[in-house]
Amino acid sequence: MGKATLTEAERVQLQRLEAAVEAGVTATLTVIEAGKSLATIRTRQLYRDTAASWDDYVQSRFKITKRRADQLCAFAGVQDAFDAVSKEMGTMVPILSERAARPLVGMDADTIKAVVAEASESPEGVTAGTITKAARRRKAKAAKVARPRRFKVAGAIVSVTFNKKGSGSAIEALTAALRQAEAEAQADAA
Repeated sequence: MGKATLTEAERVQLQRLEAAVEAGVTATLTVIEAGKSLATIRTRQLYRDTAASWDDYVQSRFKITKRRADQLCAFAGVQDAFDAVSKEMGTMVPILSERAARPLVGMDADTIKAVVAEASESPEGVTAGTITKAARRRKAKAAKVARPRRFKVAGAIVSVTFNKKGSGSAIEALTAALRQAEAEAQADAA
């Protein structure tokens, strides 16, 4: 490193700009932590003493919609998957913006690894743009999986989450689950 070439005004400007970048990075990390926290609250239903449903909870407590809360949870999950892939592959994966990470939501770890591998082969390297492009190519090939369905019944909320082999019929899934539960109850009684 040679002799300093920045003027005093440029040094002050650089410090102000670096502070803004640090604040942005910190904000992104805070959003990731918020998403992880929301995911834990949702998964463990820690809201059950204060709200009747996840929807009611996030609306009354945080003034956000269920969709927005679910997006934050998904973003945190994608970032966790990136961290794991980054360590495994030895490739530095940047912290993506929430918007850039959205095409990766719902992908398994192997698919995310393939996305990172493809992005790293790009002349630009691993960037939000190259990851998003690679993810979109994979998403187009992926089989459509029916959205999870939730049913409120007396004393419970029943969720049906479909896998890649699922037909998407909630009634068939619930009927099969009911048959399995009845068989297990009979086996326990015997």
